[in-house]
Amino acid sequence: MSKRVIVLFSIVGILIISTAGYLGFSTSEPPEATPTPQTVSVATCDVEQTVTAPGNLINVNESGVQMPATGRISAVNVRVGDQVRKGQTLAELDPVTTSQAQLSLLEAQEELEKLQKRRTALDYPRATNDYIKDLRKQIKAAKNSVSELNDAAKNADDAMVKSQMLASLETAKANLKDLESRLSWYTSKPTENDVVAADSELALAQAKYDAAKAVLESLEIKAGIDGIVFEVAAEAGQTYQAETKLFTIGDPRALEVVANVTEEDYPIISIGQSVEVYFDARPEVTIKGKVERIIPKRIEGDRPRYNIYIALNEVPDGLADGMTADAAITIEKRAGVLCLPRSIVRASGVDEVSLKVWTGTTTETRSVTVGLRGDSDVEILSGVSEGEQVVIQ
Repeated sequence: MSKRVIVLFSIVGILIISTAGYLGFSTSEPPEATPTPQTVSVATCDVEQTVTAPGNLINVNESGVQMPATGRISAVNVRVGDQVRKGQTLAELDPVTTSQAQLSLLEAQEELEKLQKRRTALDYPRATNDYIKDLRKQIKAAKNSVSELNDAAKNADDAMVKSQMLASLETAKANLKDLESRLSWYTSKPTENDVVAADSELALAQAKYDAAKAVLESLEIKAGIDGIVFEVAAEAGQTYQAETKLFTIGDPRALEVVANVTEEDYPIISIGQSVEVYFDARPEVTIKGKVERIIPKRIEGDRPRYNIYIALNEVPDGLADGMTADAAITIEKRAGVLCLPRSIVRASGVDEVSLKVWTGTTTETRSVTVGLRGDSDVEILSGVSEGEQVVIQ
């Protein structure tokens, strides 16, 4: 064999050995591990769907005070901003305006007191025993007088004397009749008709007195509620027509929110839904309330919106009529359920979605059933368990 052939075979052998060694080294290395993806853990939370509605505070307890009758105001006792109590006199009328009403009340009071005494007398004995005994003696004496005068008139021969006897007899008879009538009244008990008639007269007198008192009181210009004087239109010395508005009084804590919702949100709003309300004037507080009234009439504006009224559970200091408010109305809430962020469960309008779950070494695709879609989270009904890691896609 020539030297050249030997060298050639040697080179080929070296190449074969080198290739085999390289292949053997490369196949003995472990495969690369699958990189860990970004995930979010399936957790337990409260899923809540809300609707936001802008609005403002309104006062729901304002009372206007009107001029009770045409007349002149003699004095104004309050100013704007004053705190008043129910029944407090705000202004006074000129005495000329009230004089007739005062007179009528006085007359009604006198009549009522007279009839009250008469009715009270029916509930007690009408006379003492001594009075009755004395009255009987008077009647006996009156009968004797009638008898004597009757005999004297019969036996009188002179016409003039007889005429005088007869006149005296008639007077004696009238006196006897009066005494007997008095005895009958004092010794008898009041009949049912007497009591009914007295009660009826007394009730009528009481009604007249109450009416006269009401007329006089209606001429007094008083506060109808506790509150703050918002407006004063009355001036001392001025004359006003009846029913002219003189004052406006309001309870500063009688506040509720009027908010407006879009036509898309209107169908899902219902009375009684819970609300959280935020105020620019008090950004550090959140007040709870509920939807109290829904107005099914579009308000004026470029966009179709509808007013709702929200009753507040409490009214903190620092709030007033007209201040702006933002309401978050809870449409539906599921407490303590499995949930994932909305950004993970992106599909909407379907009950099932496909999600990738990281097992620790690999990912697997799961069919997941979803429930309520809240503002930030989605309720998970099945397909994954708490603590499992869902891949962020």
